[in-house]
Parts: sequence; C-alpha cells; structure tokens
Amino acid sequence: SSSYTHAWGDHFFKAMAGFQMELQENSNGYTYKDGLLTSDIFSFVNANGQVLAGEDRTHWATMGMYAKLNWNYKEIYFLEFSGRYDGSSKFPKDKRFVFFPSVSAAWRISSEAFFEPAKKIVDELKIRASYGSLGNQSVGGDYPYIATMGTNGEMGYLVDGKKIASVSPGGIVSPYLTWETVRQIDLGLDWALLNSRLYGTFDWYMRKTLDMVTNGTPLPAVLGTGAPQANTADLKTTGWELSMGWRDRVNKDFSYDVSFVLSDYQAEITKFNNPQNLLSTHYVGKKWGEIWGLVTEGLFQSAEEVSAHADQSEIYGGGWYPGDVKYKDLNGDGKINKGKNTLDDPGDQKIIGNSEPRYSYGIKGGLQWRDFDFDVFFQGIGKKDVVLGGNQFWGFGNEWHVPFKHALDSWTEDNRNAYFPRSTYDNVTGNRETQTRYLQNAAYLRLKSITLGYSLPKALLAKWKIDHVRFYVSGQNLLTFDHLFDIYDPETVSLSTYPLTKSVSFGLNITL
Repeated sequence: SSSYTHAWGDHFFKAMAGFQMELQENSNGYTYKDGLLTSDIFSFVNANGQVLAGEDRTHWATMGMYAKLNWNYKEIYFLEFSGRYDGSSKFPKDKRFVFFPSVSAAWRISSEAFFEPAKKIVDELKIRASYGSLGNQSVGGDYPYIATMGTNGEMGYLVDGKKIASVSPGGIVSPYLTWETVRQIDLGLDWALLNSRLYGTFDWYMRKTLDMVTNGTPLPAVLGTGAPQANTADLKTTGWELSMGWRDRVNKDFSYDVSFVLSDYQAEITKFNNPQNLLSTHYVGKKWGEIWGLVTEGLFQSAEEVSAHADQSEIYGGGWYPGDVKYKDLNGDGKINKGKNTLDDPGDQKIIGNSEPRYSYGIKGGLQWRDFDFDVFFQGIGKKDVVLGGNQFWGFGNEWHVPFKHALDSWTEDNRNAYFPRSTYDNVTGNRETQTRYLQNAAYLRLKSITLGYSLPKALLAKWKIDHVRFYVSGQNLLTFDHLFDIYDPETVSLSTYPLTKSVSFGLNITL
C-alpha cells in the first residue's frame, strides 16, 4: 500500500491505495496401526495389525484492492471516502468479485465562530454520520459451490476376495453463491462539557446483512435430500450505544474518573423464502433469538384436576398425573398441542422470551489519592432469557445420575409448592417442553475486577535510582448477582464451558 498527503491552505488531503492477496493451504495427514505388541513402546514397528492412512487437503485464496481519500477543513469539517474490491475463491467465477464502498462525514460544531458564546460550558461538540459496506466470505467450507464426492478406498464388502473402492454422489449445491454483504448507517454525537469533566458519546446504527447464506428454499420431500445452502436471507439490526463519564481533579492530591457504557440492539429477519411460515426455521418478521414455547399454569395437584383440564395427550401420550406440568389452552380448542408448528397455526405456542442479550452495560471507576490508586469495573446484562435442559437442570434421567441440590425441590404429596414437577427415573414425560415456568432469567451484574495499589514516593526512590515501585492487590470475578442456579455461570450459561474463576493476586511493579 502507499499513501500521499498534501495541505492546501486550510484544506488537508490524504490518499491511500493498496493491493492485498492471500493464499491459505492446509494439509493434514495421519497414519494408524493397531495390534500393539507391548504398551511399553509406542511405535509403528512394535505393532502387527491393520494399517490405516488418511489425508485432508483444503485451500482458499482472496485478492482485493482498496483505496481511501480523506479531507478536512480547519479541523471543522471532515469527509472520508473508501472502497474495497474483493474476490474470493469460495464463490463461482462470475460471483467472485464485489465492490464495497463507504463514506463518512463529521462536523466539529464547537470549532465554529458562532459557537464561541457556548464555549464557557461546552468544550467539545461533534456530530458524525457514516454509511458503509463490508463483505463476509465465511459461508461454510472452502468449496461451498462445488458438489464434492466422498471416496472410500476400502469398503466393508468383498468382491472376488478383495475389498472394493467406492465413490458417494455429491450433494446439491447452489451455483449462485456469493458474498454476504453488511451495510451499516451510523449517526453519532461526541461531547465534553464543564472543562471536559463531563464527557460522552452516543451512536445509533442500523445494519443490514444482505444475502445471508443459510437454508435454501424448501424442496419437495420426494427429492430425498435437503435444500442446498444459498444466499436466501436478509437480516436488519438496529441498535444504539451510550457512554458517559465524569472526571475531576479536586486538588493536587486527589482525582477521580467514573464512567459507564450502555448499549442495546435488536435483529429481525426481513427476507427469507419460507412459504409455509414454519417456526422451525427463519421467517420474515422473526426477531433474532426469539423463543417459542407453551404457557404454564402451574402443576397438577390432583387426578381430578388432570381430568378437568384440556387434553394434553398430543404433547405426551403416556398419561398425566398429579405433579405434572399444567399447560394453558391458548386457542381454547380443549387440547394442548403445537398445531402445525407454523406462524399461522402455532397451536398453544407463543413467543415467551428471547435469548439475545439486551441492555449490556459496564461501570468503571478509578481514583488517585496521593500515592494510592484504586480501580473497579462492573459489567452486566439487563435482560436475557435462556432455556436450560439436561439432567443437570431437571434432576434424574434415564441413566445413573445424582441430581444437583436445586433439582431436589420436586413435587410430592408433601411438597406441593415445589418448583420442579414430580421426579421420574426415565424422564419420559411431557414436563420438559419449552415453557414459561422453566424459562430462566440470565440477566446478571458481575464485579469483573477491582485493584488497590500503592506507589512509593518518588523522593524516596530517587535515593535508590529507581523510577517507580508499586505494590498492588487485585481481584477478578469476586462478586456476581444473578438469577440462575449456582451450577451455571451467567456469562456462558453452559456447563460444557469451563467456568470463570474467582482470583485474588498480589503484585509488585518496578521500573528502573
């Protein structure tokens, strides 16, 4: 890449252009031999069994050109144009190259002459606007538009006393695959007031992800295979982010800085070919992360209550008993079911929550008093719904399992106000459907870090010819406030992910 700058009076120009090319090749080989003669020596020579060998090879390449032009006038008006022309080997030749342009502008109002009277209060005020596009080539595999055929050098069949080779037919692919394109518009405001003590930024954006690669148009079942991946969906995301802070130096010994950030977004499917409006896949108007489920009215307390309630046999035909979940008959047809599982006929299902995080926030504070310093950082999520399952959540299953403590609160004749339904060893009941009663609130607030430090006075260090000595104690993830059972971490909401650990550390920094 190369760049050029030039100042012409109060105008400043900068231009940049470049070329980029990337090639990635992967080759993995392996060899296997069984019949190890002794476990003391792991070697191919020390085995007399079957020998297997294999190899995987993939490659992909990209090539592109890019350019950028910047202009500003008196550091008041700013304008930038940029563009990329990118190509990827992952798409057919006639769909390989796409141009992605961007433009942004800003106006520093606080530098205008007419703004001078307001400078007593407002130190900095700038508005920004931008529109741009970027491409995504990570659409699944290195050859998504090529129907690849699988091979097997030695099938498990003998013909004339020999194992035969085989080739499996390639799947259906779309010959029209191309880049996913992300287009975003952003409006922003930056400010600093009261001698720059109160500062902040606000951004509102709308992002459209066009030509998303996902499930293709549903095909008749008689075809015998699934629909190929294709550029069949569009997604619109609208969001905002606000950050504000207050900083001040009270005197020569004491200063502090407190800030917070708050953001939110929602995404919605705006294009998808789903003529039946199936709930099992995307459909136009679907909010990203929405959770469909049944509405729970409580737990059955008697056999008479089961008999008097709407028929739940379509959910589970093995019988319903006291202690089982009581689902609400939303459509009033006298039976509980999922209808055709479509938007037009969802049966007794409705949208009961959303798994996308809402209202992400962070709070940071720091202060300096003489030779002491203190920093603290909190982070959290204001709203998020999750559906948990498995024996870890529900308790007993169809295998040997000691339930966690929370799962012991299950319905019995002596514990009618229990949270969980009656326990069953084989878990074959209709109690574990996605439903409002067991939808979990994954909102949380966590103390991510806290640090207290002390630096030795410089006058003392000067005698030892040392620039800086600082002692500190620091803690990570010491406090968490959430609504989940103790076995779940609210950040990961998963038992398969290693949980975050609490830690306290002591340290010493020395600069010579």
